[in-house]
Amino acid sequence: MISYLFIGLFFAIALWAWRILNWVWIRPKNIEKRLRAQGFRGNPYRMLYGDTNDMAMMIKEANSKPIKLSDDVLPRVIPLHHHIVRKYGMYDLFLQAPYWTTW
Repeated sequence: MISYLFIGLFFAIALWAWRILNWVWIRPKNIEKRLRAQGFRGNPYRMLYGDTNDMAMMIKEANSKPIKLSDDVLPRVIPLHHHIVRKYGMYDLFLQAPYWTTW
């Protein structure tokens, strides 16, 4: 009786671990592969946080510099999107963890 309980518990934990692995790694990499096959470019997938750390760093850097009235405000308001569009072109991938966004 106890061995059946342990076997059931083992399979429940294995199923839960598979679902987490699928949500965190397999599905995003599969979506990335399909979008790249369609011609979208962008930063590679990074687990859980995505481009959030880059975005926070760029916002902090953009806010540390003074801005003139004649300056372009786009790099100041959304610096990561501005950087990605300059680097990869108009059709790019942006990872807002754990979901892909296209711009």
